[in-house]
Amino acid sequence: MPKIENTTGMPINLIIDELKSDDIRKRIHSVKHLDLIASTIGPERTKSELIPFIQGMLKYHLELLDDDDEVLIELVESLSRNFIELVGGQAQVLLPTFEALCRVEDASVREKAANQLKKCFALLPDQKKIEELSMGIIKRLNDSDYYLAKNAVVILVPAILNQVSQNNQNDLINIILKISQDQIPQVRKFSSMYFQVFRYIIAGFINETFIQNTLNSFIKDEQDFIRMYIVDALIASSKTAFFQKQQNFVLNMFKQLAEDQSWRVRYYFCDKLAEIGESVGKDSYRKNFQNYHLKFLQDSEPEMKSIAALKIEKLSSLMDAEEIMNKLIPLLKSIQSDSNSFVRNSLASSVLSLSPIIGKKNTSEQILPIFLTLLKDQDSDVRITLFKKLSLLTSVLGVDSLSQSVIPALTELAQDKNWRIRASTIEVLSFFARAIGPEFLSDKVLKLLLDWLGDKVYSVRQTAIQQTAQLIQILGIAWADRNLLTKIWGFQSIQNYLQRLTVLFTITQIASSLNNDYILKTILPLLQQMSKDSVANVRSNVCKTAILLAKEKGGNVVEPLKKVLQSLCDDQDAEVKYQAKSALESL
Repeated sequence: MPKIENTTGMPINLIIDELKSDDIRKRIHSVKHLDLIASTIGPERTKSELIPFIQGMLKYHLELLDDDDEVLIELVESLSRNFIELVGGQAQVLLPTFEALCRVEDASVREKAANQLKKCFALLPDQKKIEELSMGIIKRLNDSDYYLAKNAVVILVPAILNQVSQNNQNDLINIILKISQDQIPQVRKFSSMYFQVFRYIIAGFINETFIQNTLNSFIKDEQDFIRMYIVDALIASSKTAFFQKQQNFVLNMFKQLAEDQSWRVRYYFCDKLAEIGESVGKDSYRKNFQNYHLKFLQDSEPEMKSIAALKIEKLSSLMDAEEIMNKLIPLLKSIQSDSNSFVRNSLASSVLSLSPIIGKKNTSEQILPIFLTLLKDQDSDVRITLFKKLSLLTSVLGVDSLSQSVIPALTELAQDKNWRIRASTIEVLSFFARAIGPEFLSDKVLKLLLDWLGDKVYSVRQTAIQQTAQLIQILGIAWADRNLLTKIWGFQSIQNYLQRLTVLFTITQIASSLNNDYILKTILPLLQQMSKDSVANVRSNVCKTAILLAKEKGGNVVEPLKKVLQSLCDDQDAEVKYQAKSALESL
């Protein structure tokens, strides 16, 4: 049995007493350390004293609903860790406790307890014991007054279905069939969500009638949130021998869901179309489901058009170039001007993925016009999404032809009112710098970067600093010194101290790219001047920058940087003074 060290700083007796406390915080603390208690008192007392106490606590909760869910959440977490070992490996001892937890109100507790019951069943000594105990628990939960206990039944049945006798198998199948038709929608919903698990378990004996009856029950349900989860069950069934025997049944079920009156069901079906295509095969997808995707792109519900557009990237691999050109792209041209921005955003995230499939000529004629339209979209998010996928287009057409189209859009996004948009736009620079080289970074583009470095929002400034470091890595320090760094160092004379801090943050970010000669010639005078800044926060960051450079670069820069720090040891601000002295001591 594992020995657990007491790291709580409290005597174990006090932790045990907290189990009975009226203070919920103390009970939670004690329950979190049940493994420590069990390890201390040993397996025999754990089985004879601790487990019965926990069961009594649960009984009180179930009868009076007088305990907090937090206690129960911590309880199932504690019992799930290594408690089987702490009771001497006798998993049977824990079955009543986990059974009781399957009846509580919190769904996460019920689910975790049911999964722990499955684990305990697997550790029982023989087949007869597994069948006897598991069947008893399942029947009691199924007959429980608390209807949501049936959720645990749905989880447990697959785990033992092929480990019990034929009679008990029939009983379990009947239980699941009745749950799938339960009068309470929440029970039916959980059953439909978990039904796909059965595909892997019952594949061994293929009870086709059971599968068909259950699926038929779900697909006729009046609640759309129950019907939609059949998609997962059907996808899972297509990976078993059942699909080979009942292929027409499964395909017909899929088609019913694709044509469901509820847009939520159609939405879920469309979201899973790529998985459906993978499970039934490319030829079957084209024959049976491709037209549904094209139809969803024309759906009256904007949410349907959005999810259908979002799936273009994955589903295009199941289409050939001719189908894309003749059937898909004409529909996309209508979506590019859809009145809902989230539909256009979905299109922007996926349309460029068609370029490698249809080739350079067709991309230039068909995809490029859509790209240019979306690039001028009034919604900033659409343009940002498009930029993030730009490499898919440039890999086919090259970047030179696009750069002049991109700069105006980039300029507009750089001035967007939403700071997140401004921050996201910055990331485009390194892509073009890497693809085109310094030619892309014209005075107009560099001015955008400088504007971002002086932005009023900290996150935008930090992103711009990180982008500056990336540009230096791509184009070299010589290019950066000629075209960019001199202008950044000029920020140290700006009245707004936040922009003066940008100088120091930039030095810190690009330190690895600087050689000692550059530091002595350019950076050291900056630090000397900024060590006299009127704002203590600036002087404090001078200390941080100086110590970082001294430690990272070493050599002939250390002594001059020490002098900068020494000048700050008599600073009027106590924090600056402390930082300077600490920095010198560390050197």
